[in-house]
Amino acid sequence: MIKTEGLILKEQSVGENDKLVTILTRTHGIIRCFSRRAKKFSSAVSSACQVMTYSRLEIYEGRDKYIINSAEVVKSFFDAFADIENLALGYYICESAMKMIPENMPADDYLQLVLNCLYAISIRKKSLTQIKAVFELRMMILSGVSPNILFCNECGAYESEDGSMYFDPIENVLYCPQCCFRSAASNKCLSVSMGCITALRFCMTAEPKKILSFSLSPSSMKDMEKFSERFFLSQNNFYCKTLDFYKNVKGLN
Repeated sequence: MIKTEGLILKEQSVGENDKLVTILTRTHGIIRCFSRRAKKFSSAVSSACQVMTYSRLEIYEGRDKYIINSAEVVKSFFDAFADIENLALGYYICESAMKMIPENMPADDYLQLVLNCLYAISIRKKSLTQIKAVFELRMMILSGVSPNILFCNECGAYESEDGSMYFDPIENVLYCPQCCFRSAASNKCLSVSMGCITALRFCMTAEPKKILSFSLSPSSMKDMEKFSERFFLSQNNFYCKTLDFYKNVKGLN
């Protein structure tokens, strides 16, 4: 019997009464479990097996499948996601987690990041744009790929006099303006303000509970949004359909 805590990332109907749920667990990473009678409102596990619900679980490990024996709600984000924009970003975070986080191995850091971001969405003290950008950046760092944004890749400059730097998301290198314009990568680089670079550097090293404790001007936040998404997409070999949903809801397409 596995006793753990986990966040329900996805739920699928199986027959009339059962569900197959994908869970991000603290001790076993991503696992998929059958939950019997979970579709019945009278079931003891029904509310604990809803998507974006953090639950305490007892899971029976069979020969070829996991079965939820008992479950109780620790924290439900259900009410907060009645807002369609919140819901869209929540789905994107959950789908990204399913695609990136390893199966059957401890995933405490991943779980903490996802829970922190869902909680931030639920209280809306920070913009969805900021939450999404920080999530993408920290997910990449946890997976072992950090953006190389400390110095110019050519001359070693820490910052530029004109207040901007240039980032190549495919090669994962940073340039000052002069070195970017002299390089063959100039046509594929993103222009990024120093305010954005400073925030990104903070996010890379901040304690998990403080990753959102910064503010940016609207223009620098827009730079951060573009940077994180481009870096996230260029360094992964998958695409999340829920990103399109989020962008449509936000009117970004």
